Amino acid sequence: MKALLTVVTATLLSAAAMAGDDKTHAATFDSLDKNADQQISKTEAAGDKHLSESFAAMDVNGDGYLSKSEFAAKMKTKS
Repeated sequence: MKALLTVVTATLLSAAAMAGDDKTHAATFDSLDKNADQQISKTEAAGDKHLSESFAAMDVNGDGYLSKSEFAAKMKTKS
């Protein structure tokens, strides 16, 4: 019973941590999205050296902007 409780607690804590990461990524995205158009342009990305350097690789569809999903996908691989 104690082992089961430990596993359940660890699972819940992991889920909470991942949810916190998603909120952090969303806040980061929103702070970079200066014109609030729900995408990050190359100009907006220039405000973050690491993002600017990896922009082309993150822009999966090649439209010149990072969507929230493109940004989140890269952030999850970094976590």
